[in-house]
Order: sequence, then structure tokens, then C-alpha cells
Amino acid sequence: MLPKRYSFIVADRFSGSLHRFTVAVRPAIAILAAILAIPIGWTAHSRWSAATHIQHLQLRNATLELENARYRSASAELSSRIAAVQLALGELRDQSIVDPRVRRAMGRVSESSAPLRSIALSTPTETFNLLQDLLNMLDAELVVAGKSVEAQQALAAATPFNLPSDGRVTDRFGYRIDPFTGERSFHSAVDISTGYGQPVYATADGTVVSAGRSGAFGNLIRIDHGFGLITRYGHLSDFATTAGETVARGDVIGYAGATGRATGSHVHYEVLVNGRAMNPLQLGSLARSQSAN
Repeated sequence: MLPKRYSFIVADRFSGSLHRFTVAVRPAIAILAAILAIPIGWTAHSRWSAATHIQHLQLRNATLELENARYRSASAELSSRIAAVQLALGELRDQSIVDPRVRRAMGRVSESSAPLRSIALSTPTETFNLLQDLLNMLDAELVVAGKSVEAQQALAAATPFNLPSDGRVTDRFGYRIDPFTGERSFHSAVDISTGYGQPVYATADGTVVSAGRSGAFGNLIRIDHGFGLITRYGHLSDFATTAGETVARGDVIGYAGATGRATGSHVHYEVLVNGRAMNPLQLGSLARSQSAN
């Protein structure tokens, strides 16, 4: 068994004095153990903290890898959708191109009637959310733009353009001296002098409302083009269409003649916008042979 105390004697050989020290064993061991425990504990704590920090870093790294994978997937999807939208916009841009002469005619039709029916952020997540919202808005605007282009194409196809037959305009729209009565009267059409039996063409897409005898107009064809637009073709010698048939601009619908009240072979050509007669020549109309040239 270890003694409880140790005594140390220190002698000064010059003066001969003695110094005695007594040390208790247990307190000394405790102090020594405490002194040794401090660096050991510090080392252990440091290692534990480092291990914990590494685990946090590994977890954070795994989380970031998952987020990056999600962002890459979202980026690819957004890029694909944006490319699709850009392609659709390009197609709409191409579809919206209308012959300048037809566009001018469309503008004059609109002017002469009631208005026609018209058609980087704090976090990547916020960035993608905003891009998603913007893309959704763009999709919605694209739908509206598509409908607008479709309506414009429909109006372009329905706008009467060019005269319905070859020949010379012998009677214009407006007041004139009636060849039968000799009195001044209003002529709501243009008369195109042409050879008997020459083809008469539809000047716009539409549906034939009637094709038959109509008093002083003789054989008359009436076509409804939609948008409040009607065209009438009179004094025909024969018909090449019937009521209810759908026709396109340039289709042969009849043949020139002199039926009804007429002084010679010609075509009476009339354009109505919301029930009101409009000068066909204001729509940039030319005889078909002139237009082709």
C-alpha cells in the first residue's frame, strides 16, 4: 500500500538550512490526472466535433446533389417547353402574313362598318417558380395569339378582293344616269363588261346563300362570307354552284350573261358590309387579268 504522504527535505549547502515539504499522495495524483485529462478531453472533443461536422457536410452534399438533379430536370423541361413555344410563335408569325393588298382591303372593310369582333433571384427555387409562372402566362398568351391569327386568317379569306371576272369596268359605284330611265340614280355595284359565257369567280371564301332568278338582276348569286360580308353577282347566263355550297376565293361560280335588265353581256358585282353597299374598287379590286399581271 502506498503511504498517504511523502516528505521532501531540501538542504542549502552554503547556509546549511533545511527545508521540508510534505505532499499528500491522493491530492497530487488527482491534480496530475486533471492536468493530463485536459488535453486528452480536448483532443477527444475535437475529434467528435470534426466527425459531426463531416456528417453534416455529407448530408448537405447529398441534399445539394438531389436539388441539383431536380433543377437540371426542371431546366431541361423548361428549355423544351420554351423551344416548343418559340416554334409555335414562329409558325404563328408565318401564318399571320397576309398579302398587303388584302390587308389594306381588310382595313377598309373595318373602317366602313361597325367595329369587327377583335379578336436572378434569392434562391434557384424562386427562379424556377417565376420561370414556370412566366411560361404559363406565355402559354396562355400563345393561345390568345393563336386565336387572333386564326381570326385574322378567316377575315382575310372572307374579304372580297379583285373583281369576279375579266373585262372592263363600264359602270362604277355611285350616282349615274340610268341607261333605261335616263334619270340620275344610285348604282350600288360595279358593272364589268365581258364576253358572254365568260367564267365568273368568287372573290372570297364563303357559302352560297342563293343562286337563282332575281328580278332585274336576272340570274343572281349571293354569297355570305361571314363577318357581315355579302357579295352578289348578277346578270349571269348560267350557274356553276348551288345554294348551300361552300366556295373558296377563285372558284368558278357562274358565267357572264345579259339576263334581267341589261344592255349587254356583263357582270353586276356588289359588296355589302353589314347590309350597306360598299364600293368594290375601294378594296383594291382589279380585273382578274390585271391582278394576274
